[in-house]
Amino acid sequence: MNKVILFNNNKRVLSTLLLFSFINVFTQQISIINKNKSNIEVGNNKNIFLVNPGQTKNISSKEINGLTVNYTSGNNLITKFIPLFLDVNQSLTIIFSENSAKSIEFKGDHDALEDLIVNQQHYILYKNIVKYQDIYYKMNSNSEFINFSEIVLFDYLYEIKKLNNTYTGNNDERYKIIENYVVNDWVASLFMVFTGAKSLDNKSKDLTLYYYNKYIKKGFEECEYKEKYNIISELAKYINQLKIDLQKYPIIENTDDDYINQYLPKSCQKYYFINNYRYYDHINNPKKDYYKNILKEKFSN
Repeated sequence: MNKVILFNNNKRVLSTLLLFSFINVFTQQISIINKNKSNIEVGNNKNIFLVNPGQTKNISSKEINGLTVNYTSGNNLITKFIPLFLDVNQSLTIIFSENSAKSIEFKGDHDALEDLIVNQQHYILYKNIVKYQDIYYKMNSNSEFINFSEIVLFDYLYEIKKLNNTYTGNNDERYKIIENYVVNDWVASLFMVFTGAKSLDNKSKDLTLYYYNKYIKKGFEECEYKEKYNIISELAKYINQLKIDLQKYPIIENTDDDYINQYLPKSCQKYYFINNYRYYDHINNPKKDYYKNILKEKFSN
């Protein structure tokens, strides 16, 4: 009898260990180490949590496409989206350090890819704005601008492809997610050159429609990162002039800019209030409290 009980108990323990191993093999393992002097607020697609100074937080999940982090660096409030490109059985350590040359470091699977996209991409894409402006104001046709801009995109995606070393090559799902993230950031940099005026001239209108139709017409349902907000809010300003069809969404909080915000999904409207909060916080205007409260009450931010 005792042998039977012992056998059953061992069988249960073995089953539990196998289940635990199975879960861990088929989940992403993410560790967040806070070497910063302030708390780091981290949000994924399920919840929001704090990582205190000196603390390490471990996350296990079947699928996390990105983390939104809020933290203080010096006197500046930093809000950053960290896209994650892990397969289900991979792991990554994210280290926040105030005194490091890079405020965010990565160790683990695809750490070089993460470093390129999070720490270097913005500079690589946006350093060309002066060249874009020079071409834009001197060009005889839009093709000059388009050709140069697409060479910038092609060259950068080539670097991405070299680091995205998977057996499925660049047809895998991860590369498609990366490419979408890169393209949105790239288009946002281009819009800084030829949008922003009260109305578009023929040249800027044609360019806006070209990049909209070729690169960003699909995929506005979510707004995981600020660059999508920048793109959609610019398109919304000129919706009548461009004659494009943008989906409307419920207004989360009424403002004087509802005519733009009505075209932003909730996750995108959040960035409107973040931008305003940062501006009024920077000039130390009491209006910052209004935007701070809206972010907390309506967006859990």
